[in-house]
Amino acid sequence: MAGVRWMSFRVMVIQLHDSLLLLLLLLAAGAQAQQAVAPATKTDPIEAAALNAVFAKLGQTADSSWNTSDDPCTGSATATATDGTDIGVNPGIECDCSDRNNTLCHITKLKIYAMNAAGQIPQELRNLTRLTHLNLSKNLLQGPMPSFIGELTDMQQMTFGINNLSGPIPKELGNLTNLISLSFGSNNFNGSLPSELGNLAKLEQLYIDSAGLSGAVPSSFSKLTRMKILWASDNNFTGQIPYYIGSWNLTDL
Repeated sequence: MAGVRWMSFRVMVIQLHDSLLLLLLLLAAGAQAQQAVAPATKTDPIEAAALNAVFAKLGQTADSSWNTSDDPCTGSATATATDGTDIGVNPGIECDCSDRNNTLCHITKLKIYAMNAAGQIPQELRNLTRLTHLNLSKNLLQGPMPSFIGELTDMQQMTFGINNLSGPIPKELGNLTNLISLSFGSNNFNGSLPSELGNLAKLEQLYIDSAGLSGAVPSSFSKLTRMKILWASDNNFTGQIPYYIGSWNLTDL
C-alpha cells in the first residue's frame, strides 16, 4: 500500500509540475503577443512637419540624435524640464504622448533661446496647436508678431523678449486666456497695448519693458487681478498710473 501511495503522490507531483510549466509558457506567450501588438507612439505628422519648417526658417539645426525628419517626440528630441516649466536642453521640445490611447504624441513645449535664430516668426508655428510653453527670446527675430499666435489657445507661458520684432501688438493675443506669463519686452513695437489683453484673466506675469509701446494703459487691465509681476518701464505710456493696480497681488513692479 505504501508503494502505491508513493507512486500516486509522485504522479500528482509530476502532473502539477507539468501544469505549472504549461501555465508559465502560456503566460510568456501571451506577454510576447501583447508586446508584439502594442502600438508604438508616433508624433502627429502635421506637428512634426511644422517643427522641421520652424527650424529650417530660423536657421536651426537639430542635434544628430534627434529623429526630427519623422518622429521628433522620441530620443533626445524631448527633454525633461529642469524646474517644471523650462526645458532642460536648447533648442528642445517636450511632448505629451497620451492621446489616442497613448499612441499619438503632441509637441507641448518649444524652446529656441539665444540661438541667433533670425528671420520672421514662421507661419508653420500655427500648426503646433498643442503648445503650452514657447520660448523664442534673445534671438534676432524681426518683423511683426503674427496674429495667428492667438490661435494657440493652450498657451500658458510665452516669451518673445529681446528680439527685433516691430509693428503693433496683435489684439488676437487676447484669445490666449490660459496664459500665465507673457513677455515681449526689449523689442521695437509701436502703438498702444490692445484692450483685448484684459481678457487674460489668469495672467500673473507681464514683461513689456523697453517694447516701444505708447498711449494709455487700457482700462480693461483692471480685470487682471492675478497679476504678480509687471515690468513696463522704458515705454512712452501716457496718462496716469492706473488706480486699479492697487487691487493686484503685485510682488514686483
